[in-house]
Amino acid sequence: MLAERLVAHRGFRSRYPENTLLGHRAAVAAGARAIETDIQLSADLQPVLYHDATLKRVSGHRGRLDARPLHELLQLPAHEPRRFGDAFAANTITPLAALVDWLRDQPEITAYIEVKGEAIEFAGSERCYRSIADCLEPIAAQCVLISFDYPFIAHARARGWPRCGLVLQRWRDHCSGELEALRPEALFCDYRKVPARADLQEMTPQVVLYEVADADLAMRWLGRGADRIETFDIGGLLQALAQRTL
Repeated sequence: MLAERLVAHRGFRSRYPENTLLGHRAAVAAGARAIETDIQLSADLQPVLYHDATLKRVSGHRGRLDARPLHELLQLPAHEPRRFGDAFAANTITPLAALVDWLRDQPEITAYIEVKGEAIEFAGSERCYRSIADCLEPIAAQCVLISFDYPFIAHARARGWPRCGLVLQRWRDHCSGELEALRPEALFCDYRKVPARADLQEMTPQVVLYEVADADLAMRWLGRGADRIETFDIGGLLQALAQRTL
């Protein structure tokens, strides 16, 4: 049951490069039942698993990701050299299509697909949505589209995407009529932004709190009514929580 309440934030990031098929596979192998991944767009509007708008931190290259077409991006590493050195130098940027192909064989896994603001700004809401939705269509039932960009999620909902969520910029935003009208399935929020008196148990959307690696902290928030905890250390947190319940 504990595994059902954790989300692997960008995959098994504590041990593998973030937002890679390698990292997501490792997260599921460690016991994750839900993953979260970030999406940026290539110059030719193809979605890839990537957090940053620039290539430096994850790939060790200069320039913006959206300045290169997909065929070029697929030749670049996704290895986080500052964290891992050359350990994962052979691992390349993952297209969203590759994640979709893998998830088709993992029907029990929920995927939270976070659309980054830079991608929306680059392509516009409709072209960004269309590119990602077309790719995700074979596994739409498994995928919750989320974003800090509230208008984009409103656009996705209006275009008929069945499962939508929000990453809250401010905790109080969830009370706004505009956001409530979107009927979000999930609300993601930095746990440090949640007020001490907030009653999570009374909230209708799932509350997913990030970024938590400590088992005691995870248990406190689950006890307060959080539905799920998002963590970079899915394997370590699962082990720590399992030991607490023995």
